[in-house]
Amino acid sequence: MRLHAGSLFAPISLVLICVLLVLLLAGLVVNESKRGQPATVYFKPGVVAGDTRDGVVTKRDRYITVKSDAGDEVFTWDQVRYISEKDAPASIRADIRAERVVDVIDLLSKLGIAATVLFFTVGLFQYHQGQKWEREKFLAAAIKEFGDWYRNRNAMGMIDSLALYPKGREIVLFPNEDKDKKVFLTNEEILSALTTDPAAQLDETDDRAIAIRECFDSFLSYMHTFHHYVDQGFITLDALSAHIGYWFYLLGPESNFSPENKDRIFAYASQYGLTGFETLVEMNNKPSISERIRGLFK
Repeated sequence: MRLHAGSLFAPISLVLICVLLVLLLAGLVVNESKRGQPATVYFKPGVVAGDTRDGVVTKRDRYITVKSDAGDEVFTWDQVRYISEKDAPASIRADIRAERVVDVIDLLSKLGIAATVLFFTVGLFQYHQGQKWEREKFLAAAIKEFGDWYRNRNAMGMIDSLALYPKGREIVLFPNEDKDKKVFLTNEEILSALTTDPAAQLDETDDRAIAIRECFDSFLSYMHTFHHYVDQGFITLDALSAHIGYWFYLLGPESNFSPENKDRIFAYASQYGLTGFETLVEMNNKPSISERIRGLFK
């Protein structure tokens, strides 16, 4: 069974957040353990006058700092004989506790901000992944509906005929009739049916021409809707092209499709306000930025 990437990312992100919280809390504990304590430091002979210092002593890995009446001083451990910690006066202890409370609150506020940013980033990523997945499902359903409708298949078959078959091809033009389902359509018959003035150029009893026009009406209507989906951001052009990009290429500038036949199809679409197909063809055949840059140096 396939698992969606977003479903795997969620537990991983929670583990990372927990690890981050543990590390930050560990840093808080270490930081607290290294805070200054009231003490008397006994030094080796010749280090300081009197060989002692009374003050607030902060221990580090390689040195200590002493805050006393003599100011802030730094000594290495090899200068120290030993340290005798002592209870501080109540006022000093209160000041130290107040300072620690302020520092803890500051650290916790920073931790809260970091966690909020992290949760927001994770949520935003998962939202975009979910939206992408929903768009893919939406497009797959729309493409299936498009391909299942026989009139769309017929229109694609007739476009294919205009591009690849000089004489024409058989099309299932009347699938609901008991007689032979497939009829042979010449390319001339297809193009004639796509007139922009049917009242003057078509016989109202010409069932084949009417059926041809109904097939193209359906195909172009779906294409116009697909363009609307792309324009509104419901789907991307790349995703759409992955399904039906062949038809965009076939009527593009790089194919062998006759310019006259393209104009006939696009004029028919424009007559009925279904210009989305032509726009999709143009969008799909736009040169990329790299291709345009290369073109400047030709």
